[in-house]
Amino acid sequence: MNFKKMLFFGSFMIIGHCIFAQTADEIINKYFESTGGRDAWSKITSMKSAVLVKTQGMELPAVMLSKPMKQKIEITFQGLSIVQPAFDGETGWQTNFMTMKAEKMEAEDNAITKSEVGDFPDPFLKYKEKGYNVELQGSETVEGTDCFKIKLTKKPVMIDGKEEENASVYFFDKENFVPIMVRNVVKKGPAKGKSSETVMSDYQEVNGLMMPFTMDQKFEGTTQASISVKTIELNVAIDDSVFKFPEGN
Repeated sequence: MNFKKMLFFGSFMIIGHCIFAQTADEIINKYFESTGGRDAWSKITSMKSAVLVKTQGMELPAVMLSKPMKQKIEITFQGLSIVQPAFDGETGWQTNFMTMKAEKMEAEDNAITKSEVGDFPDPFLKYKEKGYNVELQGSETVEGTDCFKIKLTKKPVMIDGKEEENASVYFFDKENFVPIMVRNVVKKGPAKGKSSETVMSDYQEVNGLMMPFTMDQKFEGTTQASISVKTIELNVAIDDSVFKFPEGN
């Protein structure tokens, strides 16, 4: 290939990449427009949700608390309080099912949790500032709905001492521009490398913002748990102490 052809081919690839990226950005912009606006999303300072988790024939009430860099999910099971998980800004922890005591996460799990909690209230809100990358990967039909398929790639994470890609694939309804599924790859444990999906539906208005009130957690296409949201409260007072690891337990 001569120099002129190389130059033309290189320019074509650059232009094509820019158009591709712009299309992904356009979809994300329409998502925020259709769910209440970026300004309204950026003003969320806290979120408290009361939910019902249905799994393995059981119905478990739970409360989900979120603030910038803080999160706690507390499930009630047979009168016992089980935290799965919590993060106080630096330390991630959860209830050990065997001992029923609070247990700090290992360093790698802590770093992964910190990355996830840092996306509050939405991973796409300030993704450019965080150095994330979005890529439009075409279309795919999900739950009978034609969707745009967008891959969100965040900063790499350490898994078993090795740096690995940290990415999720979001499926946006082409008609309403809301995500109806998120697909991840399990990063650790016996199921490493297998597919995990969260299917979102029943979008309802909360203080002018559209949010899903039903979420089904699937593993390799099989539903493992279903979450029904009862109430969502935004910008409520949540003391930072509720997220702290209970020392001396």
